[in-house]
Amino acid sequence: MNKKKIIIILVIILVITIALSIITFTGIGTEIRSYLKYKIMVPKEVVSFEEKEHITITYTYQLQNEKFDIDVTNEELIKIIKDNINNKKLENYSGLIGLAVMGTYKVELDENTSFAFDYEDDDGYVMMHHNEKQFLTKIEPKILSKIVAIVDEKLTENIQMFKTEKMTITNKEGKQIEINRKTAIDYLLEQCKDITSEEIIDELNIVAPDYRIKFNDEVEIFKYNQSGQGFLLKNGNLNRAYGLEGFNTFLENAFENLEEKEKMFTADKITITSKDKSMEITDEAVIEKITTPLIYSDIQERDWLENHDITEEYENGIKIKINTCEFLIPGKIGYVTIGNRYIMTEDKKIKLCFPLQDIEKYVNELLGNKQEKTTGPVSIAI
Repeated sequence: MNKKKIIIILVIILVITIALSIITFTGIGTEIRSYLKYKIMVPKEVVSFEEKEHITITYTYQLQNEKFDIDVTNEELIKIIKDNINNKKLENYSGLIGLAVMGTYKVELDENTSFAFDYEDDDGYVMMHHNEKQFLTKIEPKILSKIVAIVDEKLTENIQMFKTEKMTITNKEGKQIEINRKTAIDYLLEQCKDITSEEIIDELNIVAPDYRIKFNDEVEIFKYNQSGQGFLLKNGNLNRAYGLEGFNTFLENAFENLEEKEKMFTADKITITSKDKSMEITDEAVIEKITTPLIYSDIQERDWLENHDITEEYENGIKIKINTCEFLIPGKIGYVTIGNRYIMTEDKKIKLCFPLQDIEKYVNELLGNKQEKTTGPVSIAI
């Protein structure tokens, strides 16, 4: 054996030794071993179904038995589903991932095949039903997005009666507030997508509601504290209403120091500052999208905040300067993402703040930041 061949063999042995060392003794190796083990151990299922020119989407209202079907003939969607599922080896995660699926969205492909999911999952997790078997698997996430969009279009049609540019809400004590901010109205209209109603056929004595939500001259909701049930008054006809839970947070926050919060967060200009970027915003629509969820937020004082050092959270976070106060979205520190959100007043007093809805995605988009995914099914344990 010549010298050149010996050198080549020694190099190959060295590379193999290094590779084995990495796989055996390093964190990267642990990940590689886990991935290989996962690929070997996760069983595969083949699903075949009769290809048709239409599929049926069934949407079930949250916490209710009410549902509706949509017959879909969208060729693009049907083709994507066929290409992803029909006669493909699908990974069976049942028993490996702790993900419960209630089946808010169900898609029937033929009489023996369907899949269900509860929300638009970036990973595409669904519960597959084929013949007499069901199992958790993953499909192309954009399939879920398209299905959610189709259902949302139908839900939007269903709530046209609630459409308004101004709302009034009156509580049990007779205090009335007027809602005319577009972001707040859009939020409340979104909650209307969960509402179903039925005709009242029995006699009943209606107790005075905790809130009367007047959408327009034709439609009004009678809402009771923390209850998902109430009444829908439409064109003078009273119906029993369900799915009103979505209004709870808004109603609680709207009647708690609203005047003070409006003064704090109503502005013609705001400044957003991150660790390496700062921008001033004067666009009225953009400002409203950020400030409205704060106006209808829950702001709390806590004793422990008096001695709480947020220096590191502040320096790594995103600050939204509004008038004389700041809203802080703490930054990621090491491997930890801090959960609290704060309001800091001019006198440096710190309070916890729970916005009506998420504004962080929108703020990060304005800053051009990419957000890391922090939610989803638990990791596989093999």
